[in-house]
Amino acid sequence: MKKIYSKLENFTNIIPNFTYFAFSNVITYLLSFSFIILFARNYSSLSFGEFTIAQTIFFLLYSISFSNIHFYLNKKLSTNFDQRRKDIGSSFLITFYASVILYILLASVITLLDIRHEFKILILVLNLILLSEPFSIFYSEIFVRGQFKRIFLVRFFQNVIFFIVKLYLLFNEYNYIYIALAYFVENFFFTIMMLYYFKKNGNKFSKLIFLKEHSINLLKKIILFPIMAFAVIISMRVDIIMISKIIGPEDAGYYSAASRIIIIVLLFGTQLFYFMYPYFSRAIKYDLKFVTIYQNLILISCFIGISCFVASILFGKLYLGFFSENFTRVLVSLKILSLNVSFALMINLWIHKQYIATKYNVIFIYQIISIFLNVLLNYYLIKSMGVNGASLATVLSTFISFLIINVTQPKEIYIIFYSFSRKNISEIVKTIKIKVFEKKNPDRLANKKD
Repeated sequence: MKKIYSKLENFTNIIPNFTYFAFSNVITYLLSFSFIILFARNYSSLSFGEFTIAQTIFFLLYSISFSNIHFYLNKKLSTNFDQRRKDIGSSFLITFYASVILYILLASVITLLDIRHEFKILILVLNLILLSEPFSIFYSEIFVRGQFKRIFLVRFFQNVIFFIVKLYLLFNEYNYIYIALAYFVENFFFTIMMLYYFKKNGNKFSKLIFLKEHSINLLKKIILFPIMAFAVIISMRVDIIMISKIIGPEDAGYYSAASRIIIIVLLFGTQLFYFMYPYFSRAIKYDLKFVTIYQNLILISCFIGISCFVASILFGKLYLGFFSENFTRVLVSLKILSLNVSFALMINLWIHKQYIATKYNVIFIYQIISIFLNVLLNYYLIKSMGVNGASLATVLSTFISFLIINVTQPKEIYIIFYSFSRKNISEIVKTIKIKVFEKKNPDRLANKKD
């Protein structure tokens, strides 16, 4: 118990742990991104568009399957590890039933839709991933223990092996249904490995406590989680869905290429905040410098956003050209979407802070407003401006949401402005200099203190 807590309390472990965590995510995103480019180049625009829509459906269903229960579970395990058998057991039950019910509903609806039979099969096969997701609950226990080396090794071999498998299917011109099946097997492999390490930590699945009463109490606490997660996915994917319905699946495929790189950047930023979640929880509980960490993450968010905008101007055409020459038609959309990164990351950071403070109602109200703005703006702007309208709608809805947060919570304005103050930046520079000085001249520094 104390060993686990010491790992969380010792912030010097953040850098090596984050190195493993970040590297595993970078490999995941790079290989996934590379494959999507190759997929777009080797399959028709229609097939690429349908595959994108099938992925979007999965993300929407995944969001309402209590997938973000990890936020609650990570906080509980970080502050009360002794109750893990109850908490993990109840979390597993909730996600299991939610996933099974959602898949049955999807299968029922899909059979009634007037779409290509092949497209129906694609959706059903790709969404099999939902049925393996409950087992990812065991990831939280490994995550909180700080066993990022294990996670990295699993992710590395998983990504490399299944990247090769999917390339084989791609270059041998297999139907995209087989590629969807490969995605399912890949995800299933990861969950099995997490279960293996869960058992290796001295746990047993049979010893988990599946209490009906405890599960109901947990469900009451997280009942808004699916709506909140759904809102996040809607804000990231609604433009693709609406382009598909208003213009057509081919244009949705083109636009998804522009939005995909932006989504990857946002996901990486989100993963950074997710990584910091247990540390945040402990920092708040023990009155550590949470605000300082929060302010520095705001600076990082802005730096990522500015870098993304500059990169879109310099390399946007080159990036879209990797898909094919046809994809360069959405270059303007890519540049517009890059303006969204900083605001989206800062909003995401604010949401994580509300999660830690258990202000779920605040998140819920904000996200309902955000969804309304996003859908409304997309509807009118796509009709008048096409795919460029979708990107503009995304940026405008995010910016308006950002303003709403800061107007309704003036404290946030102060935190943001202080993050960019000369005093804060000077403190960061001073800290870095001290760390470097300590590393290079430890004896000299000790003598100076004496």
